Amino acid sequence: MGDKKPAESTGTGDSKSYLILENMNLQGGDHPGMSLVSIPLDENNYFSWVRSVKFALGTKQKLGFIDGSCQKPTDDQIEIEQWQRTDCMVVSWILNSISKDIVEALYTTFARSLWLELESRFGESNDPLIYQIQREITFMTEGS
Repeated sequence: MGDKKPAESTGTGDSKSYLILENMNLQGGDHPGMSLVSIPLDENNYFSWVRSVKFALGTKQKLGFIDGSCQKPTDDQIEIEQWQRTDCMVVSWILNSISKDIVEALYTTFARSLWLELESRFGESNDPLIYQIQREITFMTEGS
């Protein structure tokens, strides 16, 4: 269960399998009650929250569960069960990192679908406007 070693340059694709299994590996300190970030997602902080969650999941080698690159295996029952267990853990971490009023309206099963739902609700890009406002704030602060 996650202990497979990468192939010794056989060129058979086993190294990809190893990477997927590493992504599904959970550590002793990983538990479903854990929060990934110190400030939960609310109506106003989506973009900074996303950045923080991505960093946290990146350190745990779990980004593939939200970006779709670690897909559910189809042929090995043990790998399927391990993937499901890890995906449930990632969903728990994300839900614990969201304000309670938002969590109550979320009913997705998988980490990827949860991530996409949050993106569709809160991810409308106002990047140019945000940049302009931050720039104006910076100039006002410097002018004080």
